[in-house]
Amino acid sequence: MNKNQIAKKYSRAIINSVEVTELPTMIEELKAFAGLINENRQLKLLFAGQIFSESEKGKAFDALDPALKFNANTSKYLKIIIVQGHLSAINEVVTRTINAYNDKQKKATAVVVSSVALDSKNTKRLKAALNKMTNREVTIENETDKSLLGGFIVRVGSTIFDSSVKGQLRLLKAELMR
Repeated sequence: MNKNQIAKKYSRAIINSVEVTELPTMIEELKAFAGLINENRQLKLLFAGQIFSESEKGKAFDALDPALKFNANTSKYLKIIIVQGHLSAINEVVTRTINAYNDKQKKATAVVVSSVALDSKNTKRLKAALNKMTNREVTIENETDKSLLGGFIVRVGSTIFDSSVKGQLRLLKAELMR
């Protein structure tokens, strides 16, 4: 199974078994654990490596769990992910769980890449337009990319709206090459 299939399986299980009110906390705890694993090579080797057996990994997580102070559901799913040998997909599990939660709550995150940071006026206008287009409550994350020259690229889920000068030039070049 690849990482996306693993992530889909776990995120579906989390969304279907955990109360909606507990999901934001659980997502934050999963993010924190993923960050801890990504930053600490020794923990990564302990939980994701082939050196220790599944039962040893489970015991190690049980020893670490009280210090983490995660809620019971987060600890349960993390232990399953570790024991099953799927820790390498933890970042994908977090992303899939966030997306599934947002779908359930009729929310979406739009990543807006522009040549300059958006001001509050433009952010509000863009947010209103995206809310209307997607029929969801949209949260905007702004990233800057000086290579765009002008305009912006908006990514909401798997949909991309490209109104950048760079994108228009790319389309023009493709059209002229035909």
